[in-house]
Amino acid sequence: MVSTYFRHDKWCLIFRQRNTNKKIYSKYILRLVIAFFTWNLFYAIMTQETSRHGIIYGLKTHKEAIVSGHYHMWFVIMIIALYMCIPFCKKIVSDTLTTKYFLILSFVFSMMIPWIVQLLKDYVVGSNEQLVKFVGIVNSKLSIMSMNMMLGYSFYFVLGYYMDKIELNKKQRIIIYILGIIGLTFTILVDLNLALKTHQPCGNYYGNFRVNVFLEVVAVYTFFKYLKYKNWRLNKFVYLISQYTLGIYLIHAFFIEKYASIFKFNTLSFNAIVSVPVVSVVVFVSAIIVSALLKYIPIIKKYCV
Repeated sequence: MVSTYFRHDKWCLIFRQRNTNKKIYSKYILRLVIAFFTWNLFYAIMTQETSRHGIIYGLKTHKEAIVSGHYHMWFVIMIIALYMCIPFCKKIVSDTLTTKYFLILSFVFSMMIPWIVQLLKDYVVGSNEQLVKFVGIVNSKLSIMSMNMMLGYSFYFVLGYYMDKIELNKKQRIIIYILGIIGLTFTILVDLNLALKTHQPCGNYYGNFRVNVFLEVVAVYTFFKYLKYKNWRLNKFVYLISQYTLGIYLIHAFFIEKYASIFKFNTLSFNAIVSVPVVSVVVFVSAIIVSALLKYIPIIKKYCV
C-alpha cells in the first residue's frame, strides 16, 4: 500500500535528522526531480511511435508526457511534495498534543466525512432529492474549506512517526488486527456488492483515504513493527531489496507494458488466481535485476535509482 510506505522507518529517520531546508532540496528533492524527468524521457523513448518514426518524432509526440509523467510517476511527485512539507511536519511532531490534534483533524476531514458521504451515495441517497441535495452541500463545503494541508499524505507521514514513537501492548495490538481484518472484509464485500448491483467494476472503497483502508494500513504497520526477525538470511534479503526499491518502482511499469504488448503476458492471460501472483513475481524479478545493474552506473545510482 502506498500509505504504508509513508510510515516506513526511513521517513521516521528523516524526521529525527537535523535536515536544513537547503539539504532537503539539494539532497532529496533534486534527486527526485532528476529521476522524474529522466524516467519520463525513458518512457517517451520506449514507445512504438519512437521505434517506428525515430527519437525526435517520439519526443515531439510525447512532450506532454515528459512533463506530466508516466501514469505511475504521480508517486514521485507526491514524495517531492512531502519532502517540501518536512519543515512543517517536524514542527507538528515536536509537540505530542499538536500531533494528536493534527491526526484527528486530518482523519475527520480527509477520511471519515468523505467515507460517510460515499456510503450515503452508494446505499442511502438513491433518488431521494433531499439526500442528494444534502450530499452535494457537504461536498461543496468541504471543497470551500480547502484544507489541503490536512487532506493529503502528510497525514500518513505524521501518523507513521507517531506510531513509531508509541508502544502498544498485546491487547491493543489484537484490537488493531481485528479492526484491520474488518476493514479488509469491508473493502472486499462492499465493493463486490456495488459491482454486482451496478454491473460494472467498482473501486469506491479501495482508496488510501477510506476508513476501511486506513484500518488495514494501521494493522499491517503494527504487525511488521512488532514482528521479530530472527532469520538472518531473511533480514539480509530484506535489506538487499530495500536498496533497490526506488529503481524497482520506476522501472516496473515498463515490464508490465512490454510483457503485455510483446508476449501477451498479463493478468488476463489465464486464471486471475494464478496470473496475478505469477505476473507480479516475473515483473518484480525483472525490475530488481535492472535496478541492481543500474546501481553500477555512478551517475544513474546517484540521481535515478
